[in-house]
Amino acid sequence: MARFLGIDVGDAAVKLAEIDGSYRKTRLLRWRVEPLPVTADGAARAQAIAAAIHHAISDGKFGGEPVLGHPCREAVLRTIEVPFSGTDAIRKVVKAEVEGAIFSHPVDDMVVDFHEIGKGAEGTRILVAAVPKSGLRVQLAALERQGLEPERVDLDTMALYRAAHWAGVFDAEPVAQVPATADGALPPAAFTAVLDLGARSSRILLVEGDNLIDMRTLRLGDASIADELAHKHGLSPALAREAMHACLATGSDFRAEPAAALPAAVEDEAVPQVVAPVGKPIVITHAEVEAGQTAFLQRLARELVRFLTAMGRGGSIRALWVTGGASRTPGMNEMLGEVFGCAPQRLDLVGHLAHDLEPDQADAADAGMATAVGLALSGLGGPTGFDLRQEDLAYTRGFDRIKFPLAITCMVAVFTAVVYTVMRNNDLKNLEFELGRTYVAGRSSSGGAQFYGMLYSVLASKWFENPQYFQYEKQGKNYDHRALIEELHKTEVPKRLAVVRDRLRQVVEQKQESSGIYENVSLESGLAVLVRWAEVLQRAESSVGRVLLWKLDLKMKSASSRSLDFTIAIRGGEDLTLRTRGEALKAEFVNEAARPDSPFASVGEPKETVPADVREVGVPCIYYDFSLKLKDEFEPFGGARVGALERSGREAPGLLASAEEVRR
Repeated sequence: MARFLGIDVGDAAVKLAEIDGSYRKTRLLRWRVEPLPVTADGAARAQAIAAAIHHAISDGKFGGEPVLGHPCREAVLRTIEVPFSGTDAIRKVVKAEVEGAIFSHPVDDMVVDFHEIGKGAEGTRILVAAVPKSGLRVQLAALERQGLEPERVDLDTMALYRAAHWAGVFDAEPVAQVPATADGALPPAAFTAVLDLGARSSRILLVEGDNLIDMRTLRLGDASIADELAHKHGLSPALAREAMHACLATGSDFRAEPAAALPAAVEDEAVPQVVAPVGKPIVITHAEVEAGQTAFLQRLARELVRFLTAMGRGGSIRALWVTGGASRTPGMNEMLGEVFGCAPQRLDLVGHLAHDLEPDQADAADAGMATAVGLALSGLGGPTGFDLRQEDLAYTRGFDRIKFPLAITCMVAVFTAVVYTVMRNNDLKNLEFELGRTYVAGRSSSGGAQFYGMLYSVLASKWFENPQYFQYEKQGKNYDHRALIEELHKTEVPKRLAVVRDRLRQVVEQKQESSGIYENVSLESGLAVLVRWAEVLQRAESSVGRVLLWKLDLKMKSASSRSLDFTIAIRGGEDLTLRTRGEALKAEFVNEAARPDSPFASVGEPKETVPADVREVGVPCIYYDFSLKLKDEFEPFGGARVGALERSGREAPGLLASAEEVRR
C-alpha cells in the first residue's frame, strides 16, 4: 500500500506525518516534530531545514514518499479572471495573464500555478499562486544534498485546505450565529473560515461550500510574546517560551536561574539594555506575560479584521475552524468569536485518523499536524493543490534524467550499427559480384556462363564446354562442364574460383597420366618475350633510329609454331639509308638470338615492302616483316637483360616504359 510523508516546514520546527490507506480510511503511521535552530533566512536556513528533515527521517525511520510544504508567505497570491474555461487552456496562458498583476518579481523567474474559484462575468475566476524560483531552488538543492528529493511541492495553505476537506468540516451544519432565511437555508454569501495559528505566522482560508475562495498568511504568531520576554530579561528563546506557557497555565510568576539566562543582544549602544544581574534569579511575572498576550491578541485581531474587510467577507462567516499551537492561547477563542461573528471550533484531525499515539501525544500532535497531514493526503486524493515543481524545477527520477540522452545515444548507436551493417553487406555483395556471384536471371538450358565477375570471364568462352579440353573421370562418372556448373552453384561464392582451379588441375593430372607426357615449359607467358623484344628495340635505337611498329603478333599455342611476328616501318632519308637501318635492326635481333638466355631461337630474313603511295606522300618508307622463332625454354628475366641495360647506362625500364618507347 502506498505511503506518503507530509513535511511541514514551520517557523520553529519541522513536522512530519507519514500516512497510508485511502483518502477516507487513513492511518497515521508516524509523527514527529523536529525543532529548527535559529538561523537567518537564505541558504543557511535552507541547509538547517534540510539537515533537520534528514535527521528526523533517519531517526524516526520514515519511509513514505515525501511531499514538501512551501511557506505561503513566500508566494504572491492574485485573484484574476480569464475569458475562457478549461484547466489545460488556462494553464497555457496563466503566466501571461497574471504578469501585469505582479510587480515584485519578473514572472519568468517564478513558478506559477492556479486554482479555479468559480465562474466569472465572462470566463473563469482563478486564484493564482506565484512562487520565486530562487528560494525554492535553494531549498530543493539543500534537500538533494541530504539525499532527499520530494516529487511534490505544494503550498502549506493548500495543504491546510485539503486537511480540512478530508476532515469533512465543509459539510457541517451552519452555526446559529449565521442568520438563516425564512425556509432555513443559508444566505448565498456564507463562507467557512479555517485558521491555523502558528508561532510566527498564521494561515487563513475562506471557503464557499467546499470550494476554496481565498487564502493568506499573516506574519504574526504567539512567538512574539516570548520574543519580548527574551529581549527584556536576556533569556534564551526556549526558556522565554517555557516561561510564557508556565505563566499562562498557572497564573503565577516564573523564576529562572541566572545560569539559564543569556545577555541581551546589544543593537545600539545608546539604548540601555536590561540585563539580569549575575547571581540573582530572574522573575517573569504573570502580569507582563498577560500584557504581552493581550497585545498579541489585539494585533492579530486587527490583521484578521483588515483581511476580512479587504475581502469584503465581514459578517458572512458561517463557521470558523481553528488549529495550530497558538490556538490554545488564553483569550484566543473570545477574540476570534468577536472578529468572525461565530464561535471557533477545533479542527480535530486525530479523531479522524487511525493511530497508535498515546492520549497525551495525540493531544499535543492534534494542534500542529494539520498542514503535514494535508501534504501527505495529496498522494491519496482530495483537492488538487498547487504544483510548484514545474519548468526547470520539475521532478525527474534518476532514470528520467538520463533517459533522453540515453535514448539519443541508443538511437545513434543503432543507426550506426544499421549503417555499418548495410555498408558491410554491400561490400560483401560487391565482392561476391566481383568474384563470381550467380546470375540467376541469366540461367539457360544450354549451360552457358551464369555468373558475374571473374568467374564469368573464366567461363564465358566455349572452352569448358568442349569435352576434348575439359572432362575427366570422377568416381566412375564423367565430370564435364555441366557438372562443374552444378558444383559451382552449390559452392560458396568466395570458394568458386578455387573449385575451377582444382578441377582444371585434376583434368591436367588425368591427361598427363593417360598420355604419359609431362611437359615442363619454363616459358610461362608471352610477357617475358615482349619485354626482351622491347629491350632489343630500345638497344637498336641508337643505330636504327626511331621506327614505327605497324603490326605485332605473338603465337604461343603450339610448341612447333611458337613465334613473334611484327612489321616495322622505317621512314625518311634515301633508299640506301633505309635499307642500312633495316639491316642494322636485323643484326640486333640476330645478336640477341645468339645469346644463350634469349627467348629467340632464330631470325628469319625480313621481307621488304615499299608502299605504293610513297611518291604521292613524298616520304621514303620501307616496311620490314620480321618473324622470330621462339625457344621452348629460356631464362625469362635473367641477368643478361639487366646487364645489357646497365651497360647502356640507363635504368631498367618497366613494362609500361618499354611499351611507350615502342609506341614512339
